[in-house]
Amino acid sequence: MTKILGLGHSHIVAIAKGCYELQNEGFQLGGAPLASRFLYLYDPELTPTLAEESAAARLNPRLCKIIEEEGADGIVLSVGGNEHIALSVTQPNERFDFILGAEPDLDLEPGAAVLPEAAVRETLREKMTPTLATIEAIRKETDAPIVCIEPPPPLPNSRVVQCPQEFFRRSFDPRRLSGDVFRYKMWRAQSELYREICMREDILFAAVPAEFMAPSGMLAESVWGADASHANALFGRRMIQAAAALFEPRLGDGRQ
Repeated sequence: MTKILGLGHSHIVAIAKGCYELQNEGFQLGGAPLASRFLYLYDPELTPTLAEESAAARLNPRLCKIIEEEGADGIVLSVGGNEHIALSVTQPNERFDFILGAEPDLDLEPGAAVLPEAAVRETLREKMTPTLATIEAIRKETDAPIVCIEPPPPLPNSRVVQCPQEFFRRSFDPRRLSGDVFRYKMWRAQSELYREICMREDILFAAVPAEFMAPSGMLAESVWGADASHANALFGRRMIQAAAALFEPRLGDGRQ
């Protein structure tokens, strides 16, 4: 039996559903049946996720104990992931945009002030501080291979308008919504920060497959979840398969 332990926030729900579907179908990893356990890091027993010790971020002792007791062959992470949405779903009165270095020909928001990409990236990094610190702390607690799942791309504004209460406590001015291209660029900038920490911490990175991205860069409708910011079990299933392919070369001979 090959055991994986999944840890994460809201996006881990779709990952878990997809994984359980695969297990029920007899999916194997490393030539052995797959078994899994998924933990929601906002569970009251696991919060706060980080505990401060000697000014260094450490995991909640309960979570450390679970990681040790599970002895998983691999760990799947879906930590954070919606920071780009918080910073991009609407625009301030003075709209802004940036040129994405990886795709410099993408459209800019009409009339927006163009900021340096580095400034936008560092704003995202600040917003992601708890997420990045959690990933680092998990890496310190285990020698098992870890795969970080790339969060799904944003859903289009048409979906945001259908589910406004997910983002806005009160009524909102639709004219302040950011364009889909801008929101895509923010997602890409966030993904680069995930890639950066994965490279630094020897963590594998499972990217969203092209088949799940619409031509606009938004999440393909086939994998939309029930709201305007999450994917469904089909997405989770495919991401577990991607994680399994990354795990395979690193699995040891000590599977249970």
